[in-house]
Amino acid sequence: LKPVASHRARGACSPAAAMLRAAALLAAGAVCGALAKSDGTCGYECTEDSQCGGCGSAGKCSCPDGVNASFSQISCSCVSAPADPPSSPAADVKDSIWPEEWIANVDAWCYPDFSGKTSVAQGKFFYNYRLGRTRAEWSPYITGKDALQIWVGGIAGEPKSTYYVKSGKICLKFAITDPGQAGKPYVGVEKPDWMEACKKAGYGRYIGREQVRLGEEDHWVDHWSCRLDYAAANQSITFQNWHSLGLGSVPKGLPLRVTGGNSAPDSRKGSPRLNSVWYKDFTVGEGVTKESDFNPPDFGGRLCIPVGDEEARSFFGHDVATEHAFSPAFHRRAHFLPHARASASDLRRARRPKPGPASSGGDFGQAMRKLNARLLRERGLRTQACHNFTLAQLHEMQRLLFDARTPELDRVYAQAGDTRRMAHDSVDALMQEQQRHASLQGETPHSHEAAVMRDGACHEMVMWYIHHLSESAREELKDHLVLPLLPEHYHEAPVTTTTASPELQRQVHRRYTEQVSCAICHVAPPTEAPVVEAQAAGEAALVV
Repeated sequence: LKPVASHRARGACSPAAAMLRAAALLAAGAVCGALAKSDGTCGYECTEDSQCGGCGSAGKCSCPDGVNASFSQISCSCVSAPADPPSSPAADVKDSIWPEEWIANVDAWCYPDFSGKTSVAQGKFFYNYRLGRTRAEWSPYITGKDALQIWVGGIAGEPKSTYYVKSGKICLKFAITDPGQAGKPYVGVEKPDWMEACKKAGYGRYIGREQVRLGEEDHWVDHWSCRLDYAAANQSITFQNWHSLGLGSVPKGLPLRVTGGNSAPDSRKGSPRLNSVWYKDFTVGEGVTKESDFNPPDFGGRLCIPVGDEEARSFFGHDVATEHAFSPAFHRRAHFLPHARASASDLRRARRPKPGPASSGGDFGQAMRKLNARLLRERGLRTQACHNFTLAQLHEMQRLLFDARTPELDRVYAQAGDTRRMAHDSVDALMQEQQRHASLQGETPHSHEAAVMRDGACHEMVMWYIHHLSESAREELKDHLVLPLLPEHYHEAPVTTTTASPELQRQVHRRYTEQVSCAICHVAPPTEAPVVEAQAAGEAALVV
């Protein structure tokens, strides 16, 4: 978890750029799960005090940038602000400076976007500024599995900065750099005086004296905030810090809560809209961490998958950046990176322009029955009739198949102008189509158009499973996937008896025609002799 300003191992930048980079790292530090959080309703989004009951002894809505500020949703949250706080010690941003070495348990409360949905997680955080390293353990992480994150940041004489993420069987590693600076200099771990640096740059300010509750104890804290308006990107970022005054069981200066907000949340990059982290059960002082605490996973990182190279860029469809380490979407896709390479039989099937006779029928229904029979015979593959899926189940299976796709196969289809090529160039495009499907289903659940969209999606999902997944990815999915069987009825051109507009009918049928184009290739009328091609010895029976 990185809720702080970054120290540069080499290179220089303006204070504004440094603060923007720090805030970006903070906003990327969200994690999601299904656990309890500290501090009651503190940290909940709000617009007025009445929404903050349950936050300490004096809940109120705190908006450091003002409730009418642009993007107030990235900074307004519930705090506990009792009347007559202690006047001593005097507020001083220097008191927010972290110790150079400490360990704490952490809770996180996250709003990923502007929908109001929330998620939580718990873990443990290790910090050693002298070594330039951090460690975060999550139980569970955003993937539902325990996870480990280790940042080996650059220090004097050792400028390279590498981040390791281990979740389940997957381990990734990549350099932490600042792409906004010439030469992309390495970025080291957060400095202990990150909020003081923000104030000196002219962006930080004191908000007030409040309380943070951890367990049964209310701790007096000073609340500081730093806001950046990045005009070039039409983006605002706010990050806030609540440090202990040392009047209770937690020493002065330790962070009890840190909150980050980003007006341009992006699930693909793991950047949430509003995220709060609570630190508790501190162990502080020289020697509380060991150098071995920060050893990279999987034999010193040697078995971790390096990201940022051409192969990874091709697989993910973009350059892999720092913030992707915290993205649920990234981790879903990354799970299949070890299965990205197509086998020889996968490539032979991809280059075959027409199916063999064993997979062809004299009409649409017969061809689909033949293909379904082969799916039913596939060992370990679970199937279900298309019309038995709920919309949510259908969309989840679509997403799973899309995450498992092999770009190498799609390049074969694209270069050949083959109808099997992937219709969606990103998960966002797929989700937009799913949203249109859900909207139509909600308005007219039993309409002809809703049935056409459902059947088209089922046809496309089977095509993806067979023609876009590597052999190893198909095996990997069998424990997690229920594949729809192919609908045996072919929907003709739009009917005029439905209540849908003619334009909607045309759009739905046009997309359906694309989705069944692969299935149509399996129809070989009696007058047309099917193409007979010998299958290579040992090729999987599912090849169609």
